[in-house]
Amino acid sequence: MKKLVICSLLLGVGGSAVCEEVVLLSYYERAPYAVRQVNGDATGLTADPAAAAFQKAGIRYQWQAIPAKRQLFQIERGNTLECGVGWYKTAGRASVGKFTDPIYRDKPTVGVARFNFNPPEKSLAALAANPSVRILMKNGLTYGRDVPAIISAAKAHVQVITGDQSSLARMVAAGRADFVLSPYEEASTLIASVRHEGPRLKILHFDDVVAGDTRHLWCSNKVSDDTIAKLNKAIAQVVKSGK
Repeated sequence: MKKLVICSLLLGVGGSAVCEEVVLLSYYERAPYAVRQVNGDATGLTADPAAAAFQKAGIRYQWQAIPAKRQLFQIERGNTLECGVGWYKTAGRASVGKFTDPIYRDKPTVGVARFNFNPPEKSLAALAANPSVRILMKNGLTYGRDVPAIISAAKAHVQVITGDQSSLARMVAAGRADFVLSPYEEASTLIASVRHEGPRLKILHFDDVVAGDTRHLWCSNKVSDDTIAKLNKAIAQVVKSGK
């Protein structure tokens, strides 16, 4: 992929062109985190603070809508001046790229349950310990730091399914499961997506799931440490102001 460069002409005697590289700001469309606009820009819970940080830092950028796997490949390869929006920080990713400070913290994972599912248990651990409870999870979806340990010890019937969240919600509405685990941010949209296809669904909160993971800009090693420092300074201001 060719580098994106913007050049401007310095006015005056012997004016010369000054070129500035542009960072590709990559995202994959996933409401409500990043949603593509008519003009090609993105908006959402992670897209907005990412754009605000670049603007406040005075760093030129251009939105790029590409699948997550493609972002992963390009950032690991390190041939593009690129930052992916909303990535979780892991040791493996940090070894091949650069992370900024957090641009967003997820809210706790919830359940999207049948409206008539009213268990006495208020914790995910207690529900997961009940062999009669049926839980759905989407393969490849991250549920935060509290959920994996709870599910690993579950006696409940847990199904991990490849497919979109709407399909899993339809399974719940059809009575094939009691609830599907979901990021809180997506739960209302998920419920609305199947509202006319079966019984009503509701959000099920767990009193033992309290920690949400942080999302970051994950940049290729081609992005300079100075740029990362500028972005971190801007992110601190954006997060503090909420803009």
